[in-house]
Amino acid sequence: MKLQTFANSRAGSSPKNSSAFLKAATTTLLHTISESEKSSYVTHINHYLSQDQFLKKYLPIDPSTNELFEIAKDGVLLWYYRFSSI
Repeated sequence: MKLQTFANSRAGSSPKNSSAFLKAATTTLLHTISESEKSSYVTHINHYLSQDQFLKKYLPIDPSTNELFEIAKDGVLLWYYRFSSI
């Protein structure tokens, strides 16, 4: 917890302005992302993958929610993002 507080003070973020993911009972890893950073990722993904026929049922992602993390859990979104430019 001290490390998270240190990271937040260095990054200028607070827990209420960030989303935490990678939480599990078997790990001590916690990564935070600011709301503005998450919004930027979501905006880019929505634009970049908007014409993909498979992902149309998942897009657009609402940047004000944690939907991005739910959709990314199975890796399909990341796979499409990586290989859509090939």
